[in-house]
Amino acid sequence: MDLEKVIAADYCRVLKETSKTEAIIELAGGLEGFSGPQVNGDILDVEELKKELFYREQLMSTGLSLGLAVPHVRFKGVKNPVVVAGVQPEGIKDYESMDGSPITIIIMILAGENQHKEHIRLLSMIAAKLKDQELRDSLVAAKSGQEIYDLLTGRAGENAEAH
Repeated sequence: MDLEKVIAADYCRVLKETSKTEAIIELAGGLEGFSGPQVNGDILDVEELKKELFYREQLMSTGLSLGLAVPHVRFKGVKNPVVVAGVQPEGIKDYESMDGSPITIIIMILAGENQHKEHIRLLSMIAAKLKDQELRDSLVAAKSGQEIYDLLTGRAGENAEAH
């Protein structure tokens, strides 16, 4: 699965919020009015999505290690996976990561209810990609959603050369 097919620059942002709850709300809220082929042309029910994300967090924190969190849900109404990315350079101290470190990068994965294989594939791909310390450092230093998108999709050099 190609990350470029499931992420868009519009769904990448430098987060304002510094608490786990508010950061997740900020990321999910960025999908307000989201429609298109990923959701059968309907508008995604963002309030229901937030409930599902928080339910998932109650089961077990999605804070991994190395400053990375990957909140993820399989959600009714999603036809094709969607990835949303946020960076909080100051760190989110209350995220409850596995290694106790503040979370600086949040990659949210939404997949359809019956897309278990795609869901797992995306989790695996993102975890592998973000093992790269240099990439994580570059993401945390990013100043815009476009820059985050370019780094995650490997386009960072392309856009720099175009300017």
